[in-house]
Amino acid sequence: MHKIVNFLDIKISALTLDEIVEKILEFAIFGKRKMVTYLNANCVNISFTDFEYKKILQKSDLVYAGGQGVVWASKFIGSPLPERVNILDFFDILVRKLRDKKITIYLLGGRVEIVKKTEGVLKKKGLKIVGSRDGFFDKTEEMEIIQEINFLKPDILMVGMGVPRQEKWIHNYLNKLDVNLYWAVGAAFGWLSGYRKRAPIWMIRCGLEWLYRLYQEPKRLWRRYLIGNFIFIYHVLRWRLQSLFFWKS
Repeated sequence: MHKIVNFLDIKISALTLDEIVEKILEFAIFGKRKMVTYLNANCVNISFTDFEYKKILQKSDLVYAGGQGVVWASKFIGSPLPERVNILDFFDILVRKLRDKKITIYLLGGRVEIVKKTEGVLKKKGLKIVGSRDGFFDKTEEMEIIQEINFLKPDILMVGMGVPRQEKWIHNYLNKLDVNLYWAVGAAFGWLSGYRKRAPIWMIRCGLEWLYRLYQEPKRLWRRYLIGNFIFIYHVLRWRLQSLFFWKS
């Protein structure tokens, strides 16, 4: 069993890059309807206003630290996480393991051109992608998607619809799909496909990848980062002060 850290009332798995790879592989092979998702500063902010989303996080089988801000904040509040385990940091390592074990994957989410490009890129890496579908569908199409996924029986269903839609979708259909691992991956298809470019290594190591993303998409992300980062800091400070007061009393 790995260590679990209580971070602002959300249980996060305290895993290293190597450990998260092994855990995902374990769920893909031996799991049954396991749900894995991530937590970053934006996720934390949403969890304070969307209680349905927060409950889903609390019930998930594994939540990992997908953002550097969460790791820094965990040390500040006295429940340190070992490191950030963003999917883009460990996916190449995971690919080799999935390929060796012949793990099958279905991709769900994103725009048509992005998810199809992702499928092609991952197939070139040797992964067994059994199917894909974009995330722009309505309720009338969901049954068709569910039937297709159950027919193909992938070991992993990667869902990239953004927070909190992806987690809510997984939760709603958790017991209706024949899948070992449900993995919420956010906007990862954009990077895995090559449609988006990652920040330079030095920015990633310094925890400034968010700044590079803001530079790339200012109109879409300015509120999330320029305002959201301060909201996140507020929640962390408030949690820390409350915990100190409770401890002293």
